[in-house]
Order: sequence, then structure tokens, then C-alpha cells
Amino acid sequence: MNLSDAPVLASRFDPRTTAQALTARRAAELRGQWSLSLAAVYVLIDPVLGDPVMTQPLPQGLSLADLNDHRSQVWGRASHALALPPGVVLDSALAPYLVELDAAEDPWLDITVGWAVQEAVASWTDTRHEGVPHRVGGWLQSAAPTPELTRMLSAWLTLSTEAATTARYLRVADRRVWSLMVHVLGAGHVAERLTPIQHWHWLDAHAAWQGLCAAAHADAQEPADPQPLARFSKAQWAVMAQGPAIHAHIAQHQARRVMTADVTVAAQSAPVSDAQWRAAVAHAGLKNKTDQEGRAP
Repeated sequence: MNLSDAPVLASRFDPRTTAQALTARRAAELRGQWSLSLAAVYVLIDPVLGDPVMTQPLPQGLSLADLNDHRSQVWGRASHALALPPGVVLDSALAPYLVELDAAEDPWLDITVGWAVQEAVASWTDTRHEGVPHRVGGWLQSAAPTPELTRMLSAWLTLSTEAATTARYLRVADRRVWSLMVHVLGAGHVAERLTPIQHWHWLDAHAAWQGLCAAAHADAQEPADPQPLARFSKAQWAVMAQGPAIHAHIAQHQARRVMTADVTVAAQSAPVSDAQWRAAVAHAGLKNKTDQEGRAP
């Protein structure tokens, strides 16, 4: 968002107050959902643009076991590193990882929800070209053995597409990428492949809850070996590739709404709708076409 395009901040809107109100509300909502399940609870972290708990970057070249040891000491919880796809030129310390929480009353729930809310609210007022890092991917409930879960999620990091591209890494731990992917593939398609994850909760661009439950019969169709989550068609990958422009459009739309509303309205923000996704995709496509052809003199 250019400064010239940013709406005038309403005197009633304060990002810090809004984030505090949203955090309390969203943490209570998530805790209520968790209380209905006995499955283990994990938070998915994407450290590629900065780890939320490590004060110093980890040494390069650490094994996954060493990464788990370092992070577990800081979090005070079991940590489970994911493996990057072969050929991806990133150190293993920059791959996503899971942190196993102590059920609904774990204080890390409020902390991680707070981080995610702050990231979303910051994106509404951000004017930096690179955007706001989104480090909290989501909260997962799974009754499966942790090694099985990490193998599946690691496989999902591999991009599979019919399109010609040099990209190999699908950043499902960035909840913006995950949100767009669910829209592109369809929630039903993703739910069919969600097992052994029973529930996947995440905060969308409006800092509102989105969630997926595994399809009831999905376990019968789960392959023996972990596979990529999906094979994107050329058209689907063309939309995914415009992700930054799509996310920016949604954030700008939300900025115009909350900056002219009071804190109460912001705290009751509705989830991003399918219509808003379609509008953002259309806007990004039009912008991309304009940029390629050049603006009219």
C-alpha cells in the first residue's frame, strides 16, 4: 500500500488496542474448540523471516535432532522440525517446525495467538514493500504419532505443479499461502487429504478464525507413503504465483474498513469470504496484465 493510497486513520482506531482485544477474543475461541478434543495440539511455526522465540540465529548445518533440542530448550515444549524438499537452497534451520502444546490451558496458546493477531493487524497498516512476516502458520490437532505427522507435513512442502516453474517449495506454514491454497484447491479437496490431522485452525488476513476438519473417510484413501498435498494445474499455479499481490489487496481492503470503524467493529471482523478472494484474484490478474503491457500514455 502506498502512503498516498492509505486511508486516513480514524481517531478511534489504535492498532495496539485492536490487537489486544482481538487476541483475548481469538484465544478464548480457540481454547473453547480445543476443549472438545483429546488429540495432541501443535502450533506450526515458519521461521524463514525470523523465529519468534530464538534471540540469535541458530548455527547453520544443524541436524533435525539438534534443531529440535535447541528449540525445545527455549520453548520449554517438544519441538519437531520439518524437512525441506530436496534441492531447496535453504538451511534446515529455516524450515517450518511444530511445537507440541500442553492442551488448551498452555500459556503458549495466548502468546502464539497474540503473535498471529499482531501480524495480521500490522499488515493492515504496513507500507513496506516486503510486507509483514507471518511466523505462526496455524494450530493443529492430531492423534497420530508425531513422526507420522512430521513426515506428512514435510512431504507437503514439496511443490507439485503442471506449470513450468523453478519453484520447489510450497510454504504451507505461511498461513497466507495456506489460505490462498485452500481457496484455489477448494476446502473439500484439502480436507480429503488432511488426515492424520483432525483439525487445522488458522487466523486469516482479517485476524478471523478459519478451520478445516479432516473428511470422515479420508483415512481410507491416505497413501502409504507421504505425498505432496496436491498437484496444481497451470491455472491454479498461476493464481498461487500472484499471492503477494492478492494478499496485499485483501490487506488494503481490510485497512479501509477498520481504519474508519471503531475498535468493537474491528474485534468482530468476519472471515475473508470467497467473494473477497475472487475479487483479490481478479485485481491481481488485472494488475499483472497492466504491468506487462504498460500503462496507457
